[in-house]
Amino acid sequence: MINLLPLVKTTSAYEIIKRDKEAGRLSHAYMISCFDGDFLAEYLKILARLIACPSVEPCGECRACKLIDKQIHPDVEFYPKEGDAVLVGDVNALIEASFVRPMELNERVFVIINGALMNAQAQNKLLKTLEEPPANVHILIGTTSEYAMLSTVKSRAKKVEISTFSAQTLFNALKESCPEEDRLKSAIACGDGTLGKALALYLDEDLSRATDLCRDILINMKSSRDVLEFSDKIAKSKIDIDRIISVTENLLRDMLTVRVGKPELASSSQAMEDVKNSSGFNSGAIIYALDKICEAKKRKKFNANPTMLTEWLLFTILEGKFKWQKS
Repeated sequence: MINLLPLVKTTSAYEIIKRDKEAGRLSHAYMISCFDGDFLAEYLKILARLIACPSVEPCGECRACKLIDKQIHPDVEFYPKEGDAVLVGDVNALIEASFVRPMELNERVFVIINGALMNAQAQNKLLKTLEEPPANVHILIGTTSEYAMLSTVKSRAKKVEISTFSAQTLFNALKESCPEEDRLKSAIACGDGTLGKALALYLDEDLSRATDLCRDILINMKSSRDVLEFSDKIAKSKIDIDRIISVTENLLRDMLTVRVGKPELASSSQAMEDVKNSSGFNSGAIIYALDKICEAKKRKKFNANPTMLTEWLLFTILEGKFKWQKS
């Protein structure tokens, strides 16, 4: 089981709410912006524990922390009760419950798990409570997109953020649950800085297949005939072109760190062997290839044909390899 508390404690959302709690001025409402929809609910539980726990920080051992983790604390309610979207009925229930005196705590906490899925009617219904909240009521509104929230709602909540995490922070959080170190580092490097994406990639067998295929390309692609053969292999593998691009980029970055004398910065211990085996790639050729990968990402956004994009990218990488060998 992943211990999320050390991860969340590195976020500005945690620091701000903790500081407000210590100062005795918790806001009536917080809007927590977070890109990681997979773990948003779990992050919000920790923030609810931070508010409700009698300790300065959530201890995880007291009755309040344990009941909040199970979403059964009488003074901490989570919405929606059913499904994914927060509807008017959920907001009506929240408003009604907000006037009920707390049973065990000094306050009542209401957690809206994903405000981005709350329709405009439900948001408007919530406005009055946000404007004139009952005493000792705190509402946590988690959202994966602020753009989905009405400006009137946003203006009445204190905005805090759970931003993306550094590679080292994610590695520390996942290393116990994901014991294959190189695979984990590769998953993090190919991810988007969120725990959900890193874990999904680690568990995705396509990542291993893509890594093996892209490593084979960088080491053994020596002619235009090879380009066509490898392009065909990619098509038959049915691995998404985005995955091929991100994995190739990660391998090249690792190779570059070795080339410039910083092997400890590589995401994979295999990087040293990759450099030895792909002798045609000097630093100039790698930088050239990385530049073309950036261009490939732009082309992909404009719906470039995947097969044509793959062939173009492999040809340009090969072209750069020969170009920098001669310079």
